Amino acid sequence: MRINRLATSALVAAALLTACAGDDVPTAPTTPAHAVTDAGRNAADHFKIEMPVEFQIESPCLLGELIDFSGEETGQLTFVDTREHLDAGFAVHSEHQGRVTATGIGSETGATYTINSVFHESFDSPSPLAPQFTASFHETLRVTSSVSGLSFVFRRLVHVLATPTGGFKVTQDVETVECRG
Repeated sequence: MRINRLATSALVAAALLTACAGDDVPTAPTTPAHAVTDAGRNAADHFKIEMPVEFQIESPCLLGELIDFSGEETGQLTFVDTREHLDAGFAVHSEHQGRVTATGIGSETGATYTINSVFHESFDSPSPLAPQFTASFHETLRVTSSVSGLSFVFRRLVHVLATPTGGFKVTQDVETVECRG
């Protein structure tokens, strides 16, 4: 199912981008950043997100039915580290909490769909350049269809540990999909 790849890709990309952040990190806020500039050793940068999204999901309830969605993502990003590291694009801790709302049309049935997805991503590292870190991603996605039997709920929880030797270990990977009438 294409949802699985979407969630996992988002988690891995967020973890790697945060771990390897530079000046070209694609996290430019759509609203002004709120920065704490005098908080002792650590400071925090906070961004609000409001952006259009387009994506495609394969229905788990009707195999072969691709659903093209368009809508909006809203959310918040917070990065924590020293002011010097934050200004350089690094963080020892980050949180991304968001919501996606969208509408779509099924390619086979022409059924209309609405989607409501809430998710939370986190990243923690002992230092900006440390090879080890932990990252997690949790999402609940509800898709409601105009056709009976085509609605579904998708839940995903992934927790990844990167070891000091550069290896990765997935310590939790739970996925459930439930078609609803």
